[in-house]
Amino acid sequence: MHSQTMSTLATGESDGNVRGWAIVAGITMVVLGTAAILYDVTATLASVFLFGWLLLLAGAIQTVQAFQVRTWSGFFLYLVDGIIRATVGTLPVAYPGSGALTLTLMLGFYFIVGGLFKIIVSMILQFPSWGWSAASGLVSVALGAMLAMQMAGVWRVVHRLRRRPRPDLVWLGAADVRHRGQEHVANLTRGD
Repeated sequence: MHSQTMSTLATGESDGNVRGWAIVAGITMVVLGTAAILYDVTATLASVFLFGWLLLLAGAIQTVQAFQVRTWSGFFLYLVDGIIRATVGTLPVAYPGSGALTLTLMLGFYFIVGGLFKIIVSMILQFPSWGWSAASGLVSVALGAMLAMQMAGVWRVVHRLRRRPRPDLVWLGAADVRHRGQEHVANLTRGD
């Protein structure tokens, strides 16, 4: 069976209807991608704000779910992870202008703390499939460390650029002074 036939059988939609929705989705992505390129600052702020709301919503849902399964041995893990997500999600919602660098730093911190917490609690509680949960925490810590190291490099470069005199500005300023000086000398010799 072809994948088209299987998708038609699974969804009950005709092939033309599925193709039409795929074309609409493609055009929408092209338009939104072009808008994001043209309005990069607005797109960055919008993505930071949207990410904050998604993280806040995920934290709230996970906290509610933790209370629904409170008899499970992993209740505490779900509860604290939900609270961490909701707390971290409020920061970009409250301060969307903080930018993409702050979001990267915040994600790195979240991955490290959340991963360490998941590893420790999984090893202590040893609930069913705790090994996979601990491995997931290890991957989160590694990703957070990579993001933190990347941020350290970015901040070093920014700090060096702030301390160092900008040679391009110096040369442009010197060229401008020389040009204006030549104009002034030419005006003096002409008697202007």
